Parts: sequence; C-alpha cells; structure tokens
Amino acid sequence: MKIGGNASNNGVRFVSGNYSAKFVMRKDETYTISTDKRVITDGKFKKLIKKIPLIRGLFALFSAAPILIIAMLPMFFVDFMPYGGEGRNIALMAANIVSLGVLVYLIKRILLRSGNTRQFHGAEHKTIYAFDIEMELTLENVRSCPRVAKRCGTNLAVFMLLFFAVFSMISGFVIEVHSSIQFLVSYAFAYELFDLKNGEKIPVIKLFFKLGNWCQQHLFTREPTDIQIIASIETVNKLIELEENFEENEDN
Repeated sequence: MKIGGNASNNGVRFVSGNYSAKFVMRKDETYTISTDKRVITDGKFKKLIKKIPLIRGLFALFSAAPILIIAMLPMFFVDFMPYGGEGRNIALMAANIVSLGVLVYLIKRILLRSGNTRQFHGAEHKTIYAFDIEMELTLENVRSCPRVAKRCGTNLAVFMLLFFAVFSMISGFVIEVHSSIQFLVSYAFAYELFDLKNGEKIPVIKLFFKLGNWCQQHLFTREPTDIQIIASIETVNKLIELEENFEENEDN
C-alpha cells in the first residue's frame, strides 16, 4: 500500500490506492475526518501516455499543474508576437521575469499563506515517512521523522527551474528557442529525473534533491503540533482500515 498527501490551511488530505481521507482542523483544535472512495479513471490511453518518457511529464503538467500553466502564459504571449530584433529580446526577458514572479506569487499564496499550512505539510511528510518505513504510527515515532520528502512537488519545481535556467543559457548562446518551448522541455526533463528510480543516489541529481530538500525544510514546512500529528496518524490509520476491508471484500 502506498499513500500520498497534500496540505491545506486547515488540514491534510491523504490518498491511498482506493480511498482518500481528509482531516479538517477547527480553530479550537478539534478536528473531523472524512473519507471518500476514489474514482480511478486511468483508461488505456492514459496508461499508454504514462509509459512514454518526456511525454508523460507534459501530460502530468497539463492535467495536474495549473500553477505552472498560468506562469507560462506571459512567455506564450511574447513568443508569438509578430516582431523581432532587440525589442523582442527585451520583451522575452521581461516575460521570463513576469512568469517567474507569477510562479513565486502563486506558490506563496497557496503553500505559504499561513504557518498552519506549513505545519500541516510537515505533519503530512512525517506521517508518510513513518508509514513508508513501517514504523509504528505513534506520536513519538512520527515526531522523530524528517519533514522533507523525496516525492514532494517542491523537488519537482526545483528541478524544473534549474533545467529552465540551463536551457535559457543554451538558447542565448547556441540556438534561439521560444521561452515557452524552453519551459515545456524543462518540465519534461525535470519530471524524468524527479521520477527516476533511485535518482537521489546519482551525484548530480543528488544535488538537485538537496536544494529541493532545503526549500522544503526552510520554506514550505514547519514543525507540526502534537494535535496535528495525532490527527494525521488517525487519518492514515483510517485509510489502512478502509484498504484492508476493501481487500477482504475483493477476496470474498
């Protein structure tokens, strides 16, 4: 059984193969846990796309990453304007700056809008880490786990930005490529390295992960409270119970 998750301003949602469970924290630090049966919609086409290197990254971008798509809009607009020369280069530079600014602003609005989000994000990472290494899910055990996670989207964003910087330099000195194309190519390559099995053990890729982990540790997570960890544990235990019941019913 594998689980993933995402944090919000007032709770965390965890996802397993067949179910999702979400706890919502009230202002008085009481909380509720709700569950849903997941609707799996992976058809033959989607399964095929997920097997094609680079293409699967772009598919993931357009199906689940609206933040990055919004950030790309200024680059698309400038890339196809009907003028060239120095004016176009200045416009492209400005578009790149605007796109990066939009990306940073959206990430800040969504992930850093309050300390609570960062704490819930930390609780999510700690609980999943403990579950993945088959540690007993107790407050003390989960508290001792790290706040950084390899599969966190922060790492993917760092990979993409580093690739984008490299491709921008290549475009400036070797061959001119539209910024929007650079962005798409950057994401496609970043996705492959991010998704590479045991990629964190390869020296160059390891540096990417170290930078992403630093961002997680210092920017996107914070030490959670005991009640946030307890709520995370109870939510994951609820998922485990649902999945075990599902398997029993399937066997019968």
